[in-house]
Amino acid sequence: MLIGAVLIAAAGLAYYGYSFSTRIADEVRQAHVATRTELASEKILNIQYAIEGAEQDIFDAVDFENWDALKKQLKRSLHSTVFVFDDELQIVPGATQQRRSNANWEIFLKLFNEQIKPDLKLTDTKIDERRHHHARYQGRPYLFSYTKLWVDGKKVYVVAEVNVDYLVSKVIPVFLDVRGPNLYQLLNEEGYLVFGYPLQGGIPLDEIVELGFPNTLSLYKLRVAPRQGRILANKDNKRQKIDLAIIALAMCVVIAGLAFTIFAIRRENRLSRLKSDFISNVSHELKTPLSLISMFGEMLSMGRTRSEEQAAEYASIIHRESVRLSRLIDNVLDFAKIERGKDMYEFAPNVDLGDVVERALEISKHRIDRAKMSLHKDFQDGLNPVCVDENAMTLVILNLVDNAIKYAAAGEKLDVTVGQDKSEAFIIVRDYGPGIAKDEQGMVFDRFYRSKRVRLKPIRGSGIGLALVKRIALAHKGRVEVIEETTPGCAIRLSIPFEQS
Repeated sequence: MLIGAVLIAAAGLAYYGYSFSTRIADEVRQAHVATRTELASEKILNIQYAIEGAEQDIFDAVDFENWDALKKQLKRSLHSTVFVFDDELQIVPGATQQRRSNANWEIFLKLFNEQIKPDLKLTDTKIDERRHHHARYQGRPYLFSYTKLWVDGKKVYVVAEVNVDYLVSKVIPVFLDVRGPNLYQLLNEEGYLVFGYPLQGGIPLDEIVELGFPNTLSLYKLRVAPRQGRILANKDNKRQKIDLAIIALAMCVVIAGLAFTIFAIRRENRLSRLKSDFISNVSHELKTPLSLISMFGEMLSMGRTRSEEQAAEYASIIHRESVRLSRLIDNVLDFAKIERGKDMYEFAPNVDLGDVVERALEISKHRIDRAKMSLHKDFQDGLNPVCVDENAMTLVILNLVDNAIKYAAAGEKLDVTVGQDKSEAFIIVRDYGPGIAKDEQGMVFDRFYRSKRVRLKPIRGSGIGLALVKRIALAHKGRVEVIEETTPGCAIRLSIPFEQS
């Protein structure tokens, strides 16, 4: 009877183990798909913001007293043609601008008047309403943005034709990183490839995300798939086979002794918690760059820039954060390797630490402003160059500033100091919030640990931010610590030695 009971228990454990392994694999796969879905949505929004921002510049340039301004704006835009019609749908003299040869212009004008213009249904457009028309004519795709405006007391219709070829070849590639862990494809209404590389065989269909454009490019869809989908699928199959082998072995061990069965269950539960924490950490680390990309993209799309230089700066930040997003994914997924001390960094000699911190703070500037916190910077003059991984140092500053915003926004101030002494350079980030209890100051740098003061508050976090800061400091032969302060708040110091041999 005892042997029968043990066999039943072993069979139950085997079934539980297989179900658990399958469920965890499904959850991981769903998490990956959810991440790709969110990423695809962000890419679509960014592309649409670029189109809408360009068309807004065209609409704003419509001026009955100065058609040259519209002509100049068209040269800087991704549009090919601009029509301005009066209230009777007649072309306003001198207003229409185009960038085609005379022969092509005559052919296009005929096509526009006979087929495209009736399809736009301009008279149905309301004042300041923005519409888009994406359709195929004579085998070619056309995209039009149009609106109805009051200009100098006159009601006009403005129709701007987007240069689809330029959009696909020059604009869209800026937003789709062809070197990252994901493959991007832009598909037309028939499913043919417009932009991107063909997918490799063997990628599971449930790993592929395909989303349409809610506005603008309504005929097109953006597809996102894992670059190494076949390898990942093989790994999943291999892992499932290994899990089955472990389960079979566990059954034999259970038969040998009940004690080992209890040990195996505890070990399985521990692995379950670690896997769940890991998935949560991946989501946490993706938030910062995705939020920045979304924020700066929104500012560009809504025209919240004071100059072309500032717009270019925002676009540069979006591109830089897109690249850093790819690196962040690799860093978080390889977090276990970092803990084992394996080299995961790209050190550069003679780096100006002040410049690195300044760029990181510039990235965080709008987040700090939204939190209504004031930033005070104190950079020592004549800093000696250091050997660091600039991306890793940027991640350090972003995590420290993010922690200050989440946990100490009520302090309303944030101080960042960069200096040096005889043997090392240091960065100090200080907030004026509730601070960290003395008995917890050594534990806040442990992975997954969260302070008692914030556990019961509705503040999201996984406890990996400061752990990554510590690992990066150790990789640079440095250290990170909480500085004892007599005033309210928390000050964290990161020290990097000049000699890292």
